Amino acid sequence: MEEIIKVLNYQPADMLDSDIENPVSGISHFFVNHPLHESRAKLWEFYQGWMHLASESPDGDELKDMLFFYNRLIEMMNLCYVFTQKNKEV
Repeated sequence: MEEIIKVLNYQPADMLDSDIENPVSGISHFFVNHPLHESRAKLWEFYQGWMHLASESPDGDELKDMLFFYNRLIEMMNLCYVFTQKNKEV
C-alpha cells in the first residue's frame, strides 16, 4: 500500500483513501457517469483535437506514439469495465 501511495503522490491525484483500498468502487463510478462507448468516443475526440490543434505538425514517431497510447487507453478502459462488471457479480 505504501508503494502505491508513493507512486500516486508523484502526480496530482484526487483519490480518497477508500478508493485506494477498494478501487472497484471508483472505477464503477466512472462508468456510471461515462458509459464505455461514450468514453471511447470522447477519447477519440481528444486525439483528433490534438492532431488538429498541435502548434507544430507531429512527426511520424510522435504520431505513432500517440496512436499507440490512445489504443492502450481504450484497452485499459475496456479491461476496467470488464473488471468492474465481474466484481458486481461477486
